[in-house]
This record gives sequence, structure tokens and C-alpha cells, in this order.
Amino acid sequence: MREIVIWPVYINKERSRKEGRRVPKNLGVKNPKLKNIYNALKKIGYSAEIVKNKCYPREHWESIGYVKVNIDDKSNISKLGLIKKLCKNY
Repeated sequence: MREIVIWPVYINKERSRKEGRRVPKNLGVKNPKLKNIYNALKKIGYSAEIVKNKCYPREHWESIGYVKVNIDDKSNISKLGLIKKLCKNY
């Protein structure tokens, strides 16, 4: 098993690439929430866990938290591929 960390800023269409967005704006989500990210990952079949009270390194003054996803080693999906799949099912 490997773990992938997904910060809400990765899919936030209101942020720039420089601020941490990883997907194109047309795939992004306006103001993503941890619970909604968690639910979307569960819906597409991944085991996930919400980790609260953690700060995104580029915004260390704001505690936002992240979602930790467990991926099977046999899966060929990349982190970016998982994030794009998440956006399509958000």
C-alpha cells in the first residue's frame, strides 16, 4: 500500500498553479471541502482518511487539513491521475 495526500488547494479553481492548484481550471472545484473530497473518493472506490488540523506548507498560518488515500501497489494510477479522477467525480 502507498499513501497519497490530497490537499483541498490541489483542486481549488480559485487558486493559481503557483498557489498549489494541480488541475486545469475547467476541472477544478470552487471551495472544495475535506468531507466532500472524502465522499467523492469513497464513491469511486478508494479508502481514505481525513486528517484535520494540518497546515498546507505554502500557507503554514492556516490549518485546513488534508485527505490521505490508500492506493494498492498494483494500481498504475499516478497522484495527478487520481486528483483528476477525483475532480470528475466531485
